[in-house]
Amino acid sequence: MKKVLHKISEIVSIEFWHKLNQKSYMPIVFLAIFCIILSLLCSLAHLRKVWLVALIFLIFNSYISFQIGCLIDFHKLSKKWLLFFPIIFALMVTVHFAKYNYFFCLIYLCFELLGLWHNDLYQVRK
Repeated sequence: MKKVLHKISEIVSIEFWHKLNQKSYMPIVFLAIFCIILSLLCSLAHLRKVWLVALIFLIFNSYISFQIGCLIDFHKLSKKWLLFFPIIFALMVTVHFAKYNYFFCLIYLCFELLGLWHNDLYQVRK
């Protein structure tokens, strides 16, 4: 029992979170988890489907996916991280939402690619 309590106190400790936040990929993980939790909370709060799809899925999550692409470019992370948010979103859709919401995974992947290439889109080649 003491070992379990000791492990719990280690997880709750500030040092653990400080070490965790030093990883360059953690902002991506936190943003993805925040989007998923927000989507589930809005659904559980009985927000109408039209508002849920329009405000949360189209506007908010698309902006967050663009920012995830920018973070991948800024931190020079592996391109595998582009798939993290769409896969997490697809798992959430599998559990709680209608099947037509799978199309948002492709939309989010496109916005992540736009965020990844945001500096290279309109440069003149010499």
